[in-house]
Amino acid sequence: MFRRQPARPREGPPFIFTIIWLVYLIFPVVSVLQLPFPEKILGSGLLIVFVAAYLTSFHRAAGRYWVILFQTVVIGFLSIRYNENFIYLAFYPSPVIGMLRSVRQMAAAIAGLFLMFVAVGWHYKLMNDVDLFLQLLPALVIILIMPVAMRIGRRSKELRGKLQLANEEIARLSKIEERQRISRDLHDTLGHTLSLITLKGELAEKMIPKNPEKAVREVQDIQATSRAALKQVRELVSDMNMVTIREEFDRAKQILAAGGIVLELKAGEGAEDVAPPLIGNILGMCLREAVTNVVKHSKAKLCIVEWASDEEGYRLIVSDNGVGFDRDERQPDLGTNGLRGMKERLKLVDGHCTFESAGGRGTRVVFTIPKVTKNGEKEAGGE
Repeated sequence: MFRRQPARPREGPPFIFTIIWLVYLIFPVVSVLQLPFPEKILGSGLLIVFVAAYLTSFHRAAGRYWVILFQTVVIGFLSIRYNENFIYLAFYPSPVIGMLRSVRQMAAAIAGLFLMFVAVGWHYKLMNDVDLFLQLLPALVIILIMPVAMRIGRRSKELRGKLQLANEEIARLSKIEERQRISRDLHDTLGHTLSLITLKGELAEKMIPKNPEKAVREVQDIQATSRAALKQVRELVSDMNMVTIREEFDRAKQILAAGGIVLELKAGEGAEDVAPPLIGNILGMCLREAVTNVVKHSKAKLCIVEWASDEEGYRLIVSDNGVGFDRDERQPDLGTNGLRGMKERLKLVDGHCTFESAGGRGTRVVFTIPKVTKNGEKEAGGE
């Protein structure tokens, strides 16, 4: 199945949020409108330029440092020329400082804000007005701390993203290593045995016309060697960390619950039978793929999983009450990687799957794997 790649995260907040914050400009705008006409024009022009610089600094990384310094100068000019309350405009460039890539630039921008505060405080002699100083102090502290908090938060987010990428890479490398291990094990355990079977088979073929009795002994040796190879395959399979049908029942419940779908498990005839490792692995992977398709495509509210076993074989049924699909819509779906993968797995043990669906009446998938009888004993999946 194809998975949609996640969208690249934005560096700053959505544009609408930066617009919403501009509502707090109502206070400096009211203050400017109360000034004489020439100062009103000057103050309004500076506020317009300040807003443009603020929006630019939020959404353009190029030149952000210089735009922040420009905003700081504008805030200092308005505060000293008109009113100390204009210093609250520093709340606008403060979070943008935390978005600066360079630590040196961020420190310089914070120092610029601090120097602007000192200049405004010196101009209004705030140290002599304790009430006004205490009124401004909390806001000034928050303005100076906010860039550091923003940078720490952004750095933490970046580290979490890198950690996730590292975990995904580890998982990918683990899969590659596991495939290589299986390849080595197959080569080491079966390579020699299969070569021996081939050589003995060629030798027996040559001996049939000249020495039939010796050819029969060679064929018997081939049978013994093939049984040893089968035993090696079983040991190799049992040594792997394989998916089991029982484990997939629990996993299916979790996945369906996350998609708001109720899982109903039904135990059919012979449900207490334990499938051999290879059969359990194949049916478990088929169940996983079927449940994933239910969550992705069915829009169902209920999923029913039935497990049964009889003399003929093992049977797994997955059905839902979702939207289903019409027969003419089904054919393209059979070519998808997930369904093709299920069919290929089932072919390994002579199994097959059938699909029953109709628009608006849900989908029913039946997986069947036969039990093969050899030498008077029943063996599943070639055991």
